[in-house]
Amino acid sequence: MKRRQRILDAVAHREPDRPPIGFDLFEPLRGEVLRHFGAESLEDLHGRTGIDGFSVWDWPSVQPAYVGPPRPGVEAYDRSMAYGCWGKVGERIYPLRDIPLDAYRWPRVEDFDFSALAEGLRAVRDRDMTTASGHAGCGWLHHVQMRSYDQVFYDILDDAFMEEYIGRNREFLVAYFRELFRQAGGLVDFIRADEDLGGQDRMLIPPDLWRRWYKPLWKEIFDLCHRHGARVWLHSCGYCRPLVEDFIGIGVDVLNPLPPYVKDGDPLDMKRTYGDRLAFDGGVDQMNVLVQGNPEAVRQEVRRRLRELSPGGGYIVGPSQVLSRDVPAENAIAFLETALEGAGGTE
Repeated sequence: MKRRQRILDAVAHREPDRPPIGFDLFEPLRGEVLRHFGAESLEDLHGRTGIDGFSVWDWPSVQPAYVGPPRPGVEAYDRSMAYGCWGKVGERIYPLRDIPLDAYRWPRVEDFDFSALAEGLRAVRDRDMTTASGHAGCGWLHHVQMRSYDQVFYDILDDAFMEEYIGRNREFLVAYFRELFRQAGGLVDFIRADEDLGGQDRMLIPPDLWRRWYKPLWKEIFDLCHRHGARVWLHSCGYCRPLVEDFIGIGVDVLNPLPPYVKDGDPLDMKRTYGDRLAFDGGVDQMNVLVQGNPEAVRQEVRRRLRELSPGGGYIVGPSQVLSRDVPAENAIAFLETALEGAGGTE
């Protein structure tokens, strides 16, 4: 089966020849893994082994170029839709922390060059991979990255502030996505979205406040995505079980990373409860097995997730976060080799 079709079938709850393999891989682990397989790149890895390498962040992601005014501290780090156009850098630079909303220079659609977007997306499809674009960030995590945790817990109790803040985000983001889809020519398979909402056993924000302030804009953007044939891939770290029905209701197609070590996060229970309406990407225990275990423990964990989650489709096998630099190379290799076995390796 072709790689792109395998991914699309799985997300559409059609059982492919085997579950696709999804992961992001960071240095220096990336180099170690590629050398083990004798590959020079992730594309070469796929060509040599058949490992799919599904990602909405790595090379399958094609973004319009940000050509707007430079943001302080961001120029050398990131000039993308995800961070650079906003002036935010992870949880290190918060562009709205110390200034009023009307003093901030909000992004505009004209800050982006879309001229190479369709060509870039077509090149990804020509290499038999699903395309990704976006980036959709309009909720709690985006708010934290703009204002800092010190501020957001006060913000969400201030109705006047929140109405203006959400309104300003909506004014830009809806226009941006309309233009992105106009320029993409129907070539976007996935829109990536991020909304880290929880710790290990509780949410960082009351569910009702998330529903009041962030859910309506998420739904408006996701509706726009679906009207243009794009599927929505949502990443939310930590405990978010109270909102999974909401995610489904606003149009999330794939939920990542499915961590089994958080409260109410058992992947099999998630599959049984939501698997007819939601696909999953992840589930292989990052914290206890990939980082702290050994290759045999990794193989057993991967086979367990394949056995539990792959029947009927709706599953991309992957780590419950990413293949980060603290994952031993031998564990990452065991994950990839076992995942490639697919359902045939579950006995």
